[in-house]
Amino acid sequence: MQVISRRCVLLVEDDPSLRGPLCRYLTELSFDVVTAIDLPSAQKQLQERKPALVCLDLTLPRGSGYELCEHVRADKRVAHVPILVMSDRGTPEVMAHAEHVGANAFLRKPFTRERFEKYVVALLDGPSSSRPSFRRLRPTDPPPPPSSQMGRAKPSV
Repeated sequence: MQVISRRCVLLVEDDPSLRGPLCRYLTELSFDVVTAIDLPSAQKQLQERKPALVCLDLTLPRGSGYELCEHVRADKRVAHVPILVMSDRGTPEVMAHAEHVGANAFLRKPFTRERFEKYVVALLDGPSSSRPSFRRLRPTDPPPPPSSQMGRAKPSV
């Protein structure tokens, strides 16, 4: 009997009111979810696991999401892993800096469950490349086309 391993997502969010629902959404999409609440715990999780996706907030205790992006891109073992930045700071300068340090997509808070799920699915199931195009997903762009796993709007996170 073949054991199918579920893909793992590293969710780096220090706010428990967001972390809980995001974990639930990812679990319901059939991902294993590993969480971290600050930069050191995220770095430790990356040493112990090889996630298929990293979802992170820019503002973290004891470090920043920018530093985590740089850490991921510098680690050859996980450098190809897509990074979804989630932040309420969606200025062009913040987005450009996130892109510069290696983010693949930027999702401005608050966002709906549906929008979050569409970004996750697009990053993981989109065109295969070592680093999906950051410009493919901008906060002002319409969300990616719905997949068969989506279709229902949920309250904002």
